[in-house]
Amino acid sequence: MHLDHMILRVADAEASARFYRDILGLHDEHAGAVLRVLRVDAGTTLALLQEPPRDSVHLAFRLDRSGFERVRERLFAQRIAYGAGPFQRDGRSGPQAGAMGVAESLYFFDPDRHNLEVRTHECRV
Repeated sequence: MHLDHMILRVADAEASARFYRDILGLHDEHAGAVLRVLRVDAGTTLALLQEPPRDSVHLAFRLDRSGFERVRERLFAQRIAYGAGPFQRDGRSGPQAGAMGVAESLYFFDPDRHNLEVRTHECRV
């Protein structure tokens, strides 16, 4: 079994799509009348539903080391606070448990304050 897609409520689908493209490097799949769809990987999409978020959610994305460092650089360049834990914004990354074990992670908020995590299992060289 694999996750096929996720639907995320966002206040402004265009602004959120730009954020997910610019920070995480996701690609536009299509923009429909109701959903703005971004490609996460070959088998998973993130659909943005323009409707006020009711609750914030946590999404964690697993990346290779170079992708992880690109996200860190983009966050730094755009002055988006990030940190080593879900509720930290200390400019660091650190070990966190996840579906595939402990990985180096960093956390940050999207425009709707959904708590995002990027993680890598690849050690620094």
